[in-house]
Amino acid sequence: MNKNLIFPLFALVLLSCSSRNSSEENYSSEKDLSYEIDTVMVDPGDHFFFVKFGLSMSDVDEARKLFYNFNSEEMTMEIIDLENLNLKELRQYEKEGPNGIGGGFIMRIKVLPDESVLFYDFAGIHHVAPNGEKIETYKIEEMEWEGDELSEKQVINISSLDTKDGNYFYGQYGTQGIDSKTDGLVEVDLAEKSLRLFPSDFLAFSTDYDISFDMGGGRRVKLPEQNLVRLVKDEVVIITSAKNQLWRWDLEGDSLINHSYQSQFTSNSKKGNFPASVGENDEFRAAMKEKSKEVNFGSLIEDSKHNILWRYHKEMDRLTAGDSIIFKNVITAFDTDFEQLAESRMPDNFTISNPVFSLDGMLWQYLNIDDEVAFVRVKPTIE
Repeated sequence: MNKNLIFPLFALVLLSCSSRNSSEENYSSEKDLSYEIDTVMVDPGDHFFFVKFGLSMSDVDEARKLFYNFNSEEMTMEIIDLENLNLKELRQYEKEGPNGIGGGFIMRIKVLPDESVLFYDFAGIHHVAPNGEKIETYKIEEMEWEGDELSEKQVINISSLDTKDGNYFYGQYGTQGIDSKTDGLVEVDLAEKSLRLFPSDFLAFSTDYDISFDMGGGRRVKLPEQNLVRLVKDEVVIITSAKNQLWRWDLEGDSLINHSYQSQFTSNSKKGNFPASVGENDEFRAAMKEKSKEVNFGSLIEDSKHNILWRYHKEMDRLTAGDSIIFKNVITAFDTDFEQLAESRMPDNFTISNPVFSLDGMLWQYLNIDDEVAFVRVKPTIE
C-alpha cells in the first residue's frame, strides 16, 4: 500500500555557571521560508507494525535510509526501508541469557554507524551487534569511574545520554526522586571508564514549569520540562522545551555558549500560568491542559543534505467552541553556527508529532493512520 497526499504551501553574554564561563547571542529571522507537505504510507506486507507507544522507541540510520522501531513486547526490531517504504527486516532480540537485554524495561534506542544498537534501560546501556549478539552491558550506576567524582547522592541520568560512536556519551547528572535536581553536564568515556563533570545550575529555571501531583500515601509524580542533551554537528547542545534558546558546551574551553532567539509568531518562554502542585486527578488533568496551551519548543533536527538545522515549536492560538485547542505550529531554520535564519507558521491542520527526523532534505514525522505507519514529510525551502 502506498498513498501520497500533497499540499503545496506556501547567544553571546557571560553568565555565572558555577565557576565556568558562558556567553550569549540573540537572533531573529531575516529570510523567507516556504515548504511543501505530503504524506506517505509504509507497506507492511503481512506484518502488523508495533504502534502502541507511537514509535517512541525508534531511531533512524540516515546513511542507509532505514528506520528502526523497537517492539518492547515482542523484543523485535522492525526495520523500515524509507526509500521503498516497506518493511525490510524483522530482527529478534533476547530478554535473558548471554545476549539478553532485559525484561521489557527498554526506554530508548540508538543506532550506531556500524548498524549495532544501544538499548537504554533504567540501570544502564546494552550494546548489541546487528546479528543480535551482545557486545557489552554497561551498568552505569555500578561502574567504578576515573576522573571527576559524583557525590553519594548524585547519579548520571542514563536516559539523557547521547552519543555518535558508542564510546563518548554526553548528558546530565544530579539527584533523583520527586525532588530531583540537575547539577550539571557529564561526559562519559566508556572505553576509559572515566567521567568529566561540568557543574552548573543553568537549567534550574525549568523547574518553575514542573507540575507535581501528590497522590497520597507518600506517592508523588512530576511532569517536568524536557531538557535534552544532543550531539549536533559534533557539538554538545542542550535544548529546553521551556524557552526559545539553547546552549553549546564548549569542551575545550569548558564553558557554555548561550544562544537566545526571537519568534515573530509565538512567545519566547513559558509563562507558568498553571498550578505547580495538585492533589487530585481532575486537577492534574486540568493543570496539564493549561500547561499544554503554553509555548513548547522541540529538539533540533539535522539536515545533512543542506547543512541546515530545523526545529518545530507550538503555542495555543485559540480555543474552538468545543474547547479544543488550535495551535500555532512553527518551523524554524538555523545554520550550522546556530544562527536563526528563518521561520514560518505551519497550516492550522498541521500537527507536530514525534519522532521527527531529516532525510533527503525533508523533515519526516510519524503519523498513525488506522494503526498503520505513515510519515508526514515537510520539504522546506529558504529564500
